[in-house]
Amino acid sequence: MQIAITALGNIVGGISSADGRKTVFVRGALPGETVRCRITSEKKTRIEAELLEVIKASPYRITPFCEYFGKCGGCSLQNLSYTQQLIWKSNWIEKAFIRAGISFSAIEDVVPSPQTTGYRNRVSFDVVEGKPGLHRFRGNPFQVNECPLLNRRGQQEFKLLQKVNIGHCVRVSVRASDRTGSAMLEFGGGPAPGTLAKDDSVITAEEISGKWVTEPEDCEMLERVGSSTYPIKPGTFFQVNPGCADRLISTVADYCDSDTNILDLYGGSGTIALPLAASGANVVSVEINPDSSLSGRKAALMNGVDSINFITGSARQFLEDSSESGRSWDKVIVDPPRAGLGIRISQLLRRINSRKIIYVSCNPFSMARDLRIITERNWTVQKVQPIDMFPQTDHIETVVLLERKENR
Repeated sequence: MQIAITALGNIVGGISSADGRKTVFVRGALPGETVRCRITSEKKTRIEAELLEVIKASPYRITPFCEYFGKCGGCSLQNLSYTQQLIWKSNWIEKAFIRAGISFSAIEDVVPSPQTTGYRNRVSFDVVEGKPGLHRFRGNPFQVNECPLLNRRGQQEFKLLQKVNIGHCVRVSVRASDRTGSAMLEFGGGPAPGTLAKDDSVITAEEISGKWVTEPEDCEMLERVGSSTYPIKPGTFFQVNPGCADRLISTVADYCDSDTNILDLYGGSGTIALPLAASGANVVSVEINPDSSLSGRKAALMNGVDSINFITGSARQFLEDSSESGRSWDKVIVDPPRAGLGIRISQLLRRINSRKIIYVSCNPFSMARDLRIITERNWTVQKVQPIDMFPQTDHIETVVLLERKENR
């Protein structure tokens, strides 16, 4: 087919819409381009196609900086100028809200990332024949010699990792901080031996990174965001872009104003909650992962913050208990995984006894689904602030402020 690309979609790539035929999705094609493509699959309402040739290029098309672009499924926007990436990410949020029927006044300009490469403090690799690899888009993993999104300290660990055979594992994550110099390797999918074979000699795990992750309680990485330092345990979540995490925290703090009684659901290691408590608020942080809660408690001690209470448990159970007890909050913060809150938790959240809700999300479409449920009852969207936590990819972080329409 020879088609004109009219839009850019989240995950699906370039979009071509025309009367009389199904919509065509072409990964790697950009808006404004004329391309030649080959159909790879045809569904009831759409066609997916492989890009063969760009006949007329977009003025915003640039040369990708990574040799694996187009093969690796991780970064889909390296061929698009960064300013245009931000414009389309804002467009996806607006589209998600409109589709869900959510009323909003305006979407603020996307906050750009301070770094567009080398910004990630964690990259996970599949192990391919004993070496680190990355996944193709909807395909099998392949060996790689680098990942340019990994930060400088992480690149050092990756180079050392390539010198040894890690075939005993299924995957390995490199976690490292440019701000603290701390690093950690996380091995998964198999038993971790105390040594690794390197050529004809034997190299101990400590010689690679000083961290061989077999006992989580004995191993941590330190990361610094804002004015706080966080000990991160293996297998726990932490924001991958510290530069944007700084802005995320400041945005949430601005939305909290002078609120002093705050509930933080899906609190993780206290990335958002700890700075709020340090500024004088009383914060309850709820997190289902016990290692994350433990990291949060250690972070509070490390940073001298005592007005925060970490509770290990599910957000759903905590909301149900709060609803029954009638406990009130000045503000509730939620930062769920990509899948979002889901129907039941969204219904519980809209009944919470609070003046404001701050919803933090890395998926505008699951967020819009949840917001539709919440705003059905007495809540309205006041502010929408996108933050580009994930440059070069089709992901975007969004902070949404909701307020009650009236006090009840």
